[in-house]
Amino acid sequence: MLYWTSEQQLRDGKYIIESILGTGGFGVTYRAREQPTGQSVAIKTLNTRIQQKSDFDKYQEKFLNEALCLAKCSHPHIVKVHKVFQHQGLWCLVMEYIAGENLGQYIDDRGVLSEEEALRIVRQIGEALTAVHSQGFLHRDVKPLNILLRQDTRDAVLIDFGLAREFTSGIAQTHTNYSTECFVPVEQYEKKAERGAYTDVYALAATLYVLLTAKLQVPAKFRDQANIPLTPPKQHNPRISDRVNQAILKGMALQPKDRPQTVREWLKLLEPPLFKGGQGGILQTFQFEVVTVNLRGEITSRRRSQAQFFAADLGGGVMLEMVAIPGAPS
Repeated sequence: MLYWTSEQQLRDGKYIIESILGTGGFGVTYRAREQPTGQSVAIKTLNTRIQQKSDFDKYQEKFLNEALCLAKCSHPHIVKVHKVFQHQGLWCLVMEYIAGENLGQYIDDRGVLSEEEALRIVRQIGEALTAVHSQGFLHRDVKPLNILLRQDTRDAVLIDFGLAREFTSGIAQTHTNYSTECFVPVEQYEKKAERGAYTDVYALAATLYVLLTAKLQVPAKFRDQANIPLTPPKQHNPRISDRVNQAILKGMALQPKDRPQTVREWLKLLEPPLFKGGQGGILQTFQFEVVTVNLRGEITSRRRSQAQFFAADLGGGVMLEMVAIPGAPS
């Protein structure tokens, strides 16, 4: 079966193909119009190479697993799935269409990101991964090409769950070998290996490395085999804070036991120590919506943003509470 062409109709005209958005090792994603609304959607299915395999049915099953994973992992920073249908024996996944660009393109156009912008993106994807892990899945292909930035809000969205697998912490599982080397930890090269949230921690830390340096690091497999130390990102970009530099190195440790065991644990390493004394004092991130209205009270625009909240018990019944909102006037 060839790739679908522009204006080709699926499901009795319910969806009209417009263009190919991208292809990967397993799938191909199209932009389409949904009728009768005319709304843009993304439709993903298995690519022509996979369709020609003798064990095609096995890949169909894996494809449905991706749909199940996405459906279970509803989150603002995970691409939304609308429905699944069959077209001429081929399963199709209908998702929201995200107007914007992937993070790889964004870096190519702008170069090294500021630490503030890079951390905003990584925190959002970290929250998405935490949701994925809470449902018993790993993403296993976190990289700039699989992160989209919404055109209107610049919010980050995690896509492409084609390598997602269920996991049980501490249990050896069989891994596939479709991966991008610079973002893959050593355990993912092994056909059977223990895996856990720390597998995605490595990829997220490697993504932050690239955002702040525009450099691809030596793949973990080669670092392990040749005993090559990881070049600290601060050597490429002296403006990186010591805190973030150390967090990246910790997240990209070769051995899983040396990494933070959860994404949330690793994200805490990125937070500045605002308060040295008292009890509590954990910096947390929350999201909110900024609404602009005109003089008639009509909403003219909406955008999502996030801020950091800090609270500490100073003792004696006194609480210290602070909120830092990016872009707020000082």
